[in-house]
Amino acid sequence: MRIAYVTLYLDAHMSQGGVGAKIRTQIKFWREFGHQVALFALSPDDWREEDVRVFRYAPLGSFPLIKSATRFFSRSAAMIKLLQEVRHFQPDFIYLRNGLYVYPLHRICKIAPFIMELNSLDLKESSYQGRLFHWFNQLTRGIIFRRAAGLVSVSHEIAESQENARYKKPVRVIANAAETGREMLLSAPSNPAPVLSIAVSPGMTWHGVDKLLWLAAQYPDLTINIVGYCREDLPGDAPKNIRPHGFLSREQVREVLKTTDVVFGTLALHRNNMEEASPLKVREAAVYGIPLILAYHDTDLSALQTDCILKIPNTEDNVRTHASQIYDFAYRMRGRRLAVDAVEACIGHRRKEETRLAFFEKIRAAALEKEENH
Repeated sequence: MRIAYVTLYLDAHMSQGGVGAKIRTQIKFWREFGHQVALFALSPDDWREEDVRVFRYAPLGSFPLIKSATRFFSRSAAMIKLLQEVRHFQPDFIYLRNGLYVYPLHRICKIAPFIMELNSLDLKESSYQGRLFHWFNQLTRGIIFRRAAGLVSVSHEIAESQENARYKKPVRVIANAAETGREMLLSAPSNPAPVLSIAVSPGMTWHGVDKLLWLAAQYPDLTINIVGYCREDLPGDAPKNIRPHGFLSREQVREVLKTTDVVFGTLALHRNNMEEASPLKVREAAVYGIPLILAYHDTDLSALQTDCILKIPNTEDNVRTHASQIYDFAYRMRGRRLAVDAVEACIGHRRKEETRLAFFEKIRAAALEKEENH
C-alpha cells in the first residue's frame, strides 16, 4: 500500500521528542513490511527534516483577536497545500493523527479512506486550553469523525468513551509502543540515595508535579528530576532536591535516565477524569529497564507481574497516603532493572504495527467493496 501519514500538529520540540520518535518508528516498520509511506505535517515552526513534508502556518501580531484570526487563515492555507501534496502522492490509504480541525480537512476523505489515531480524550484536553479553543473543538470534531473509515485508540477508555463511541466506527485499541531490544537496556546507576524522574509538560495538572514537590520536601535525601519544567515553572519555595531540566531531546532524556533509579508515570490522571493511559515517556523508561511507579491503569504494563513496578491508587491523596511505600520502593530499586523480555512482549513495536497494518487492510477492503457496490 501507499500510505500517507498526516499529523495536524508537529512542532520542532515534538519532532525531537517522544511523539516524533513514535511516528518515525511506525513509518520505519511499515516500510519494512513493504509499504510506501510519506509523512505530511502541519507545524507552527520553521523546521526541516529529511523525509518529512512540513507545511508551516504562522499568526501575525500579538493582539489576541488578530493573532487568532490570522492563525486560523494561515493554518487553513497550509492545510490546502498539504492536501494538494497528499493527493499528488496518490495514497491507497491515509493515517491521520487526530488534532484540532482545520478547514478544509474534511476533503481528505475524497483522496483515500482514512483511519484516525486517537491519543487522548480531546474534549477534556481542549477544556484546559481556553473557551474559544474548546468551543471550536466541540463544534468541529464531528466533521472528521463522521468521515473516518475507522479509529485506532491508544486505550480502551478512549475507544469506549461516549464522545468517540457515538460515531459507531470500527475501532482497534493499540496502546503506544516503544523500540525494544537488549541494546536499549541501561545499566543501573550506583546512587547512594535514590534518584527519581518524571517527564511532563508545564501547566498540565494531571501530571501531578505538585505532589512531587510535597514528596521532595518530606524526604530531602531523594533527588527528583522533572524533565519539561524549568526553574521558573516551579514555585519559589520548591525544595532544593527537585531538579528541573526544561525541555530535552530524546537523547538528552536518556542521559538523565542513565542516573535514574525509578521513573514516575503521571500521578494525577484522575484530574482528567481518566483511569487508563499508555504514556510514551513511561514506555521509554521501561525499555531502558528502569523500575516504575504507576498511579493509573497502564494499557499494557499493568499486566506485568514484577516487583519492579509499584502501583498506587489514582486518587488526589495517592502520594501522601503512599509516601512511605514510594520511599521504600525507591531504595529497594537501586541496582535493579525490569526484565527486558517481559517488557518487549508487552510494548514492542513489531507486533503492534502488524496489528495496525492488518486493520488498515481490513478497512481499505471494506471501503473498496462499498465503492464497488455504489
